[in-house]
Amino acid sequence: MAPKNPYAGNDKILWKSIKENRIGKLYLFFGAEEYLIRNYCEHIEKTILDEEFKVLNKTVLNGKVTPAQIIENCRTSPVFSDRRMVIVRDSGLFKSGKKKDDGAADPVEKSKGTKGRGKGGDELAEFLQDLPEHICLVFIEKEIDKRLKYVSIVAEHGLVVQFDYRKPAELTEWVIKRLREMQHDTSPRTAAMIVDYCEPSMDDILNELNKLCAYAGDRRMIKEEDVAKVCTRSIKSRVFDLTDALAAKRSRTALAILNDMVALREPMPRITFMIARQFRQLIQTKLMVRDGAGRSEIASFLKVPPFIAEKVMRQAASFDMSSLEKAVATGLELDVAVKSGRLKDRAAVELLITSLSAK
Repeated sequence: MAPKNPYAGNDKILWKSIKENRIGKLYLFFGAEEYLIRNYCEHIEKTILDEEFKVLNKTVLNGKVTPAQIIENCRTSPVFSDRRMVIVRDSGLFKSGKKKDDGAADPVEKSKGTKGRGKGGDELAEFLQDLPEHICLVFIEKEIDKRLKYVSIVAEHGLVVQFDYRKPAELTEWVIKRLREMQHDTSPRTAAMIVDYCEPSMDDILNELNKLCAYAGDRRMIKEEDVAKVCTRSIKSRVFDLTDALAAKRSRTALAILNDMVALREPMPRITFMIARQFRQLIQTKLMVRDGAGRSEIASFLKVPPFIAEKVMRQAASFDMSSLEKAVATGLELDVAVKSGRLKDRAAVELLITSLSAK
């Protein structure tokens, strides 16, 4: 069983506090979903800062900063406002491996309740536990080490919020809502298609929505054919097409799709991983169908919308089990050949395509 995420649901706690105008003094936001991090920061900013004096009461510190810089900016009094906001991005305080340099804190040192000053890390640790009432300090990191003392301090005296990529079902609902805000409509199936076409980043999806709305013009309804014409297809979507070509024994088509992905500068290891993942999902789906599972159950297991589960079921049906097992076994053999230096990664994928599409 996977360990319980100690920060699960904290985004809902944060949203509730924003709606109730109860903004705290200390936050740590981390994760891959930059759109949500930016969105929540903007909501906090609008809640506590007057637009007219925002420039005087908001400071953003990027990259390597010293504890002294953080403390100084937090102690600065707000101007014509009750609150002041300080955002610290990519400080490195919440990841192990940061060197003690220029007075910077040592993030590996565990908190022992030290009260001494003079060591930058101790002073900052003490300061974070008793921030001025006027401050809202937000740390933003891509990744954190949950064992470190600064993470523990924020968890105890503030709120740690994890912003991972959202699940396809959540993104599908968000696409429908976002299009309505942009004066357009679409069906749940088309929204799921947009999500399937795109990378999981909400910024990437929003970029495609802007393109779709510009293409549709005054026409309110966004259709599937619009998505097919306008949207840039993600690697997961192209891998699905490649697998379709393999099922139909169309090696030239499969190799052309591979060339397209390479031309788009997709890293070959990622392409290989996605192809292997697709075949594993096909085996899982085929076994589930054999045992009587339906579309909804398969969608739940694969964590995809029913529309996508239907496509996976159709694709799984086009392969016999021996072909799928051969694909996985061949992929493993070629992976060993690549890692041992006997084969280049692109050549390995081309051999896999040729092998699986042989009639």
